[in-house]
Amino acid sequence: MAHTTKENRDIYYRKAKEEGFRARSAYKLLQIFESFHILYPKLDEESALSILLNSSCSYCEHNINKNDYIDKIVISERTKENLCSTGPGSDSESDDYSELGLVDYVKIKRNCLELGRIKNVVDLCSAPGSWSQLLSKMVHEDYETLKNACKKLQTQQEVCKNLVEYVNIKPVIVAIDIQQMAPIEGVRFLKGDITDPEILKEVLQLFIENVSRNINQAYGGEYDEKLRRNAQLITCDGAPDISGLHETDSFLQSYLIKSALSVCFSLLDPDGCFICKTFFSSENTPIFTQVSSFFDYCTIFKPSASRSSSFEHFIVAVGYKPFGHILNTPKSQEIDDEREIDSELKEIIKAAGKAISWD
Repeated sequence: MAHTTKENRDIYYRKAKEEGFRARSAYKLLQIFESFHILYPKLDEESALSILLNSSCSYCEHNINKNDYIDKIVISERTKENLCSTGPGSDSESDDYSELGLVDYVKIKRNCLELGRIKNVVDLCSAPGSWSQLLSKMVHEDYETLKNACKKLQTQQEVCKNLVEYVNIKPVIVAIDIQQMAPIEGVRFLKGDITDPEILKEVLQLFIENVSRNINQAYGGEYDEKLRRNAQLITCDGAPDISGLHETDSFLQSYLIKSALSVCFSLLDPDGCFICKTFFSSENTPIFTQVSSFFDYCTIFKPSASRSSSFEHFIVAVGYKPFGHILNTPKSQEIDDEREIDSELKEIIKAAGKAISWD
């Protein structure tokens, strides 16, 4: 298919062709990651060792002595500058760098069963697949780096079994779209509607089977139930068929965002991240208020890879709270902390009836 001169002049279009991405939109997601320190900077060996050595749990506190090997680790300036989201299971002893809660790897205390790495990702409205390509590449690189660092640590000392199990659980990248998408290495594609509860149940089953399969291969099937995870990151680059009327397109896009948010209610882990396309540039909108009520930090961002003539922006939300910020009120603190939470899938919000026109 012939391309216009304008496309050929586009630096991101040419770069996508050179690097094997299916669309230039991959660089929008990459710039979001770089700006909000999601899967970025890339994990190096020294940073990975720092994460492993600063983890602890009830098992290793009684059985493992890490002090001998800690003295052998020389933390470089690059490691100290490496930032990450604190995520679940962390106990930071340093001051926050920003309202995002970015801290040194070296100063983060984590549980061996939850190192705060992104392992499971759901890419909604994924076709043609450039976002899924980037997600698979970055998440698997992070997994391999941490795994290799753990192997190196095991040659020096005994390592907590919970830590080894967590590190060896392979990532699961799930792409969902009602259109067919060509296969991508390391990505499981599900053809269906994101508002279909059966599709979401299938995703949950993939996450559960992945943990069971990995632990069965290495440890005979016995593992801590806390190793089971939902998604740590959910992305959505979908949009309705563009009509050319900004108000109409923005309104229809809001329904798609609501549907993507309802997927978060079912699949996103606490403290997880959510990235979704929007046609609103202002935070003073009902849909932004609705999304932000469930996250610690939420903003609207336009990456430089987005064309200046485009209305598209992206909602970037970090620190998912399943009950929203309603629990922060004094009255809600009286709720019994031990109240059981229904684990069944939440009711999915249907968006504008059928979804056959979504891309």
